[in-house]
Amino acid sequence: MVLRSIPRFIWPLAALLLLVRLALNLGLNPGLEWNYDERRNGRIADNYLAGRGYVSIDPERKQLRPDSFHASFPVFVYVGWSRAGLPRHYLTLVVYGLGAGCYLLGGLYVQRTLRYFGLPPRAAWAGAGLWALSPGVVYYVGAFWWYENIALPLLIVVLYKLLRLHGGRRLYPHDAAIIIGAVVLSCLLRGYLLAVYGAVFAVFLVLMMRQPVAGQRRIAWGLALGVALALGVAHVPILLKNYRQFGAYTLSNQAGFELLQGHNPVAQGRFMFDWDDRTSPFDQYVRTAIPTLDSLNQYQESQARARLARQWVAAHPLAEARLALRKTLLFFSPENFVADAPRTPWHPFTALVHLSFFAAVLLTVARYRGLRFESRDVLLLTPLVAAWLLSLVFFVGFRWRFFAEPALLLFPLVVGYRLRARLQRPSAGTPGHTPE
Repeated sequence: MVLRSIPRFIWPLAALLLLVRLALNLGLNPGLEWNYDERRNGRIADNYLAGRGYVSIDPERKQLRPDSFHASFPVFVYVGWSRAGLPRHYLTLVVYGLGAGCYLLGGLYVQRTLRYFGLPPRAAWAGAGLWALSPGVVYYVGAFWWYENIALPLLIVVLYKLLRLHGGRRLYPHDAAIIIGAVVLSCLLRGYLLAVYGAVFAVFLVLMMRQPVAGQRRIAWGLALGVALALGVAHVPILLKNYRQFGAYTLSNQAGFELLQGHNPVAQGRFMFDWDDRTSPFDQYVRTAIPTLDSLNQYQESQARARLARQWVAAHPLAEARLALRKTLLFFSPENFVADAPRTPWHPFTALVHLSFFAAVLLTVARYRGLRFESRDVLLLTPLVAAWLLSLVFFVGFRWRFFAEPALLLFPLVVGYRLRARLQRPSAGTPGHTPE
């Protein structure tokens, strides 16, 4: 039914976009290599298969050490993939294929989301095209081997379905399965999405509690509890694995490292490429504050770094406030993610989107021509707010700002349509029309 509703002119455009996407994937990575995070996970999987456990080589200590820095679920996948006797580069092709399919799915649900907000069909398709051609989607993240290319379109699908539920649509079993499956897979691939989806479902429940029909409220709670239960079950193997490694039920050891990157005397609000360079001011600061650093395992080091970050924030409230402002400005800057450089030049498309977003917010706050925030706007904007808060807690990561970019693009389109409708509305008192 959904596919039959797609206009004929969209199909050749979608095919062209898909070809461009795959051409970029393969052209930029002809060797079908993994990105640096997944190469590390791949080495952990190799060590596990060799009987050494979930370990990797520590470049400083020159020894194998238990490692649970990145997400553990991909390691489980790589172990299973290798046991099946499948070559690693086949998995690269599978991820590219899934990413390409999700790319088209994301465009479709951007269009459906804009239609739900009232935009006419052609305008909604144009908005989907803008999303599909936006810098992060088509190149900075989309052209490379990142699991965000699967997770972001799934977030767009989930948000659309939650918006429809908020609008009074029934929850069908297949919709519940899609929502739960999308949330669980996304969070297993990218752990920080637990925070994003936590915020999304918290806002969804608050909005649904205002619904007059008790049955809708019960369905919302049932869906949220189903998602929470599925997430809990899916993460049990990870919690058990990390407990066996470090004696603590954790999802990963990365949080403490990143917390200190975001709160220290030399923090600039963004990822520090020299964070583990022994000659850098940051590493010297850490080693002075934590003299036993080299004797700690990865979990203990993460905890020690987190404590140091909290101590710095408590001791330097004004510097922390300035840093939060710097992070906010950086978050909304027209930069895009790049894997191997501290920063990218400002992109005009990104700059225009961000300027349009702030214009839409200001016009709505000022109630220009009767504009106002609607409850469904809050749900649309929640991933943006969650990604911004993650940046304040840690640092500005343009890969998690990637999950804010649909809202940055869609909200100005929605407000623009509302404003256009108000400007075209006949003025009160015009001859032949009844005053409102």
